[in-house]
Amino acid sequence: MAIRLAPAERRARILDTAMAITDAEGHRGLTMAALARRCDMSTPGVLHYFPDMPTLLVALVQRRDERDDAGLDWEAMTPERVRLLLDATVANIVARPRAAALFAAVEAEALDPTHPGHDYFRERADRLASGLASMLSGPDAEGVARRLFAAMDGLQLHYLRDPEGFDLVAQWAATADALLGECR
Repeated sequence: MAIRLAPAERRARILDTAMAITDAEGHRGLTMAALARRCDMSTPGVLHYFPDMPTLLVALVQRRDERDDAGLDWEAMTPERVRLLLDATVANIVARPRAAALFAAVEAEALDPTHPGHDYFRERADRLASGLASMLSGPDAEGVARRLFAAMDGLQLHYLRDPEGFDLVAQWAATADALLGECR
């Protein structure tokens, strides 16, 4: 018998279980039925919280973002700390390639304006670029911020395509050095 939880707790449990599944097995094999079984729920019960797989995957990406952003002190960011944060993001891609693949796949699907994640990814890109730009100097800080994120996204795809043959950390370091040099 399923444990009775408040809706917010149930939703969080579903997302945590989905995160564990995708971390261990990737997102391609994730189904609502399998997720429901792992949560000790019925499939209609899971569908009450997430009406379809795209909505679930967007919520999963959002939950990862919230978890990864927890504890960051944006007020204390300096240009040096920004670089460390960006480098840590790249290290996280290498450490958790299944999570990175999920993010890349959902972001690509969300290019469609009718996708449930379309607005989230657009707003996320604007928020991150604006936040990073506020920590950089130079007349084109926002442009540099957008180029940094675009470079990271592109390099991530090369890495995910060929993790053994593409040195993401080295390629990122060279790219970040060049782009951040524009802010000096």
